[in-house]
Amino acid sequence: MSVVCMLCPGGTEHAGGIGRWAGYMLREWQDQNLRPPLEIVDTRGYGGWLVAGRAFLRALWRLAVLRRQGRLGIIHANLAVRGSAVRKCIVGLLARAMGVPLIVQLHAGHFFDFYDNLPYPGRFALRQLFAHAARVIVLGNVWQERVTAELGIPPDRITVLYNSVRTPERLARTEAPDLVCHIVMLGRLGPPKGVPELLEAMASEAMRARKWRATLAGDGDVGAVMAEARRLGIADRIDCPGWLGADAVAQLLLQTDILVLPSRSENLPVAVIEALSYRIAVVTTPVGATPELVQDGVSALFVPTRNSDALARALARLIDDPEFRAEIARRGHDVFTARLDASVAAPILASIYQAMMAQSRASTLRAS
Repeated sequence: MSVVCMLCPGGTEHAGGIGRWAGYMLREWQDQNLRPPLEIVDTRGYGGWLVAGRAFLRALWRLAVLRRQGRLGIIHANLAVRGSAVRKCIVGLLARAMGVPLIVQLHAGHFFDFYDNLPYPGRFALRQLFAHAARVIVLGNVWQERVTAELGIPPDRITVLYNSVRTPERLARTEAPDLVCHIVMLGRLGPPKGVPELLEAMASEAMRARKWRATLAGDGDVGAVMAEARRLGIADRIDCPGWLGADAVAQLLLQTDILVLPSRSENLPVAVIEALSYRIAVVTTPVGATPELVQDGVSALFVPTRNSDALARALARLIDDPEFRAEIARRGHDVFTARLDASVAAPILASIYQAMMAQSRASTLRAS
């Protein structure tokens, strides 16, 4: 039976939101016995350029082996920026040479900034990647509009499929013990995720007067983050455990009262969806496709990007009012149940694969 190879940089454990989403899809595939079979292929590895190069060569070899065996049905390429864009352009050329349908799924929230700053050959290569894709998947209506307007892809070749996660077996606690509110951030620790303004917000007079502790979990420069926390005098309230795998994240979310993600740009952050699934109140920025799903003051709290004062006020509001925090969390969970559950999204993705494979078989028969 033909398989779908989903290309994921770093696999399901070391690819940030892309990897978490791919992991959720793979587990749903296994639980629901979905068809066609899905295989995750790591195109990046976890390490420096040498590790990345070897991982990419292994990925290309795997695609070639499956093609030689007549088992490669679809290549599903998850696209971000920089090295990811280079690798996917190469994969796009390989897919065309092998005659295998290609799906390009756009993830990076700052993709179009990256694209606009490329020299002409880079922009041309990416336009060709999209132009020759049998299907483009985007994570929200805002991205469908931009892919059509800026890359010339007609809407009938674009599918909007929101990120999704699996329903947790347990939900997060409903009240902080000893009234010490646990604030959690999941994501790469650095300016793009709004970490500088988050630390400034936590160091504000308003936050110093309240009972809270924070866990900032993710890769990036942990040492620099803790050094800044010490400079601001809040290091005793903050834990930076580094990158956490899926099981550790699940355990952390069970002990979380507020999920904060003040990103400067996003596509559709998996961390926010995970928080909604665990019935956790969310404070985030209205970037990417997030405003298509949650409503400010109803199912989440929005703060402007790069605004530490607004962020401090939003966090303080949720700390001070447990009932409001619980209501925000409940309504956010309702959004997850209605629109973001992987048990519903995975069969939709499977139906896309099935339709593409049927179309590919029909085209092959007509050509013969």
